[in-house]
Amino acid sequence: MKTFLFLFFTTIISISFAQIPKSGTYIYNYCNMEYNKCIGKCKIKIKDNKIWIYAPGGLTGITEGELYENGTLHKNRSGKWIIITSRSRVNEGPALWIDFKRKQFWTF
Repeated sequence: MKTFLFLFFTTIISISFAQIPKSGTYIYNYCNMEYNKCIGKCKIKIKDNKIWIYAPGGLTGITEGELYENGTLHKNRSGKWIIITSRSRVNEGPALWIDFKRKQFWTF
């Protein structure tokens, strides 16, 4: 019985913490931390731990579908999946992060 309970809770815990999805193209909500809300949809491509985010419509200075950001996915100390670019570092605050469970890409 103890073994069953251990396996049951281990499975529940592992399912509840989202991991990097398999390689492919996805549609995520494009969310802004400054406004604390999602403001559109964006296309996201993932290959292993690499990610490419394409701009949603309505952003100033960038065309819809144009490459907005790309980088490497890294799980931060906070537990959030952050996107490391050439302009950012692992230990800095997460300027770009992604919520795989809710399918949301957050930027500031």
